[in-house]
Amino acid sequence: MSAYPDPDTWQHARPRQAERASRSFDVLRLRAVPVYSGPLFVADDNEVRLQPASEVARRVLVLWAVELRAEGAPQAVAIELIESLDLWDSVSPSERAFLQSENPDPDECRSLVWRLESIWALMWALGEIDELGWPGGMCDVPKLAALMIARENDPAFISSARLRQKSEILDAQDLTMRIHWAIRDAYLNQGAMIPEDLDWSGQSEYISTMLSAAVGVVEQRHYALNWLVNFLAPKDWDHVDTPT
Repeated sequence: MSAYPDPDTWQHARPRQAERASRSFDVLRLRAVPVYSGPLFVADDNEVRLQPASEVARRVLVLWAVELRAEGAPQAVAIELIESLDLWDSVSPSERAFLQSENPDPDECRSLVWRLESIWALMWALGEIDELGWPGGMCDVPKLAALMIARENDPAFISSARLRQKSEILDAQDLTMRIHWAIRDAYLNQGAMIPEDLDWSGQSEYISTMLSAAVGVVEQRHYALNWLVNFLAPKDWDHVDTPT
């Protein structure tokens, strides 16, 4: 593959942005992940206003209620979670429609199950999970489920929520964006085939992007992290964009 670009030559990148891109390239180089050759970077630290920690905690609880319903839990269970924690103000319009539907569309349910990966990313941002990890496969679902059950029953979870350092969150956003670019490039230019574990350096089996769990993981992480950093100031959770 071609050499990785030198962020120090990017005309409009501020020092921290160039340093962040270099750190991402160090990680990606270990797995020979293809990267965009031109300037590409996330916003500088001084330009970013993170979502309030309490709102991030509320968001993961809303996503957990949606996830439960998508997995087949009774509607009353999901609604009770929302109402008992007074979360309706944090529910997006599409989530409200889904939760209030007595017979949700099966395809929508299958799609929303992937929100587990958004929950994982946001719980990492809250310091509830130690390592975000390489997105080569699904998160530790049993661990996450046990954690969410504990937090939905913790009356202090929202009020005591604290976020990781902004720089750490932006590092994760930058790395995730670049992995997402590699996936989209493979879809458009490489026959839609990628290494199953997103490791281009070795003997990993190549599979279709349409069949890859890693694609769903990266998409959800990117979505959650962009919401967290208020990328393009989305109106709500339904309107987050993930350009690469």
